[in-house]
Amino acid sequence: MEDQLSLPSLRLSVTHDALPLFTTVLQSGIEIKTSRGETLAKFLNRFPGFTAEYLADTVQTIFLNGTAVDDLSLQMNGNNPVLALSAAMPGLAGAIFRKNSFHSALRTETKSLEPKAGQNDYIVVTLKLFNSIATERGVDILKTGFCMRGDLLANFLSKRPHLVQQILDIQLEEKKLNPEELLGLLPDLAKVNLNIVRIDG
Repeated sequence: MEDQLSLPSLRLSVTHDALPLFTTVLQSGIEIKTSRGETLAKFLNRFPGFTAEYLADTVQTIFLNGTAVDDLSLQMNGNNPVLALSAAMPGLAGAIFRKNSFHSALRTETKSLEPKAGQNDYIVVTLKLFNSIATERGVDILKTGFCMRGDLLANFLSKRPHLVQQILDIQLEEKKLNPEELLGLLPDLAKVNLNIVRIDG
């Protein structure tokens, strides 16, 4: 597992009003290195605004490796677990996957992933945030910074030219780039440490 501190740093400075629009990048998945066996609650509590009350009242749907779960004391193990969070979703599907739902019996059963002998003490979790969860909590995450695959960021930006136009400054390590140069380089970067900040004024 690579050391995330050694990854290239990418900083995007965007217009003041555009920063909330970039929170949709969190749907693509950001990567966080954490301790193997850490509970969902402890993992999520490290992010700005993810208090116990917010997790209980606003985060209504939690998927771990594609399966809806209710229990935040569940431990994360296995190889590169994927954790996705959403507010309440509409319709029957939303009712089935909602935490502690009456319809939860209709779900696929959650499989427990136990650590295997010889595995290291750390894992990389892919976290995805959807709908109002990304909107409400995402700006702080963008400013704090996160690790993301270069190809996913390239795909996100290439499909949203209106957002690319809102980028005022791009700095990769110590080098300034224009948007075309960035889109050309990103597919060749396995991962980057990304910060997206707004320029006031």
